[in-house]
Amino acid sequence: MMNKSRELTDLTACRAIFALWVFAYHINLHAQFSRHLGPLGAIIDKGYLGVDGFFVLSGLILARVDDKIPMTRQGITHFWGKRLARLYPVHLAVIVLLGAIFIGGLAIGIVPRQPDRFGTIALIDNLLLVQSWGFLHHWTWNYPSWSISTEWAGYLIFPFIVVSFSRFYYMAVIAALPLCLFILCVVSFHYHGLNLTFGASMLRFFPEFIAGMITTIAVPLFADEANGAAIGLVGALVAAAFAWAGHDAMTVFGLWLMLYGFAMQGDAEKPAYLGRIKPLHYIGVISYPLYMSFAPAELVTSQLFRRLHEPPATVPLAYSGLLIALTFALGIVLHLLIEKPARVALNRRLDPARAEALAEGSVPL
Repeated sequence: MMNKSRELTDLTACRAIFALWVFAYHINLHAQFSRHLGPLGAIIDKGYLGVDGFFVLSGLILARVDDKIPMTRQGITHFWGKRLARLYPVHLAVIVLLGAIFIGGLAIGIVPRQPDRFGTIALIDNLLLVQSWGFLHHWTWNYPSWSISTEWAGYLIFPFIVVSFSRFYYMAVIAALPLCLFILCVVSFHYHGLNLTFGASMLRFFPEFIAGMITTIAVPLFADEANGAAIGLVGALVAAAFAWAGHDAMTVFGLWLMLYGFAMQGDAEKPAYLGRIKPLHYIGVISYPLYMSFAPAELVTSQLFRRLHEPPATVPLAYSGLLIALTFALGIVLHLLIEKPARVALNRRLDPARAEALAEGSVPL
């Protein structure tokens, strides 16, 4: 029986890789440095697929630790409460910070290029975490949180998906994995890729989220016999190769294989491979506040370089360096002052055992 409370540090390190990939992609949108990196540049250009890695990982981790939700009103509401405790404090803190930057900018005569991004209706949608449900069709407030809104939709129906899994034999559930990949291929073909946000985000999210949930069932079947680390590394190479070739859905398949392999490595209690790299593990732990910190850091950095009349593409090192420094600084502050204390405090009522694990420094689940 697998120890569900034990952190799989390799998966935490995978969080770091996904976050850094998305981060590099967004920096490159302004700095345009990928054109100087040869084949690596093509992989950076596909960095939006790091979000898809998070979607698969979310399903995998949730199904691993929360597959026994009592199907009662209290059980379901407690699960949703724990998920909100995971998402909302940092989300709200960043919205407040962006509001302060917006008001402060107006006070000194700085008007954002897209003032409608900070509209009242958009604010309400963001506060309700429904901005990616088809109500908005453009980036607003903390724009990376479109993916958090999408995941919140998955969390709302997660208990009912778990119950449906229990009504089928395990092998029948596992057989649905190719179906998830097929659906993803169809979506990618129809939309010419998976860079889908807001109204169409659910089409990329649910096949990946459900595939992650199914993977939890498949992991223990072969974990003891398989070389999980080798499978995980092969998956990473497959993802890199397909990203370079420009095939979004097959890149996600590589990310899934990567997570599957490293999940088997951890489930068999074999030594961590990526997780033993301490900086990578730490970035994985703070990956959520780091991801959410990009928008305010990008807003400040872009305004600064605009005031200096220096387009980011002409000074990519200076622009990238400042944006990286601001994002990491804010991400660490949000983790230490908002994310961890809020989660521990909120989970003390909802799940005392998880609150204790979080207080001890375990990875956020």
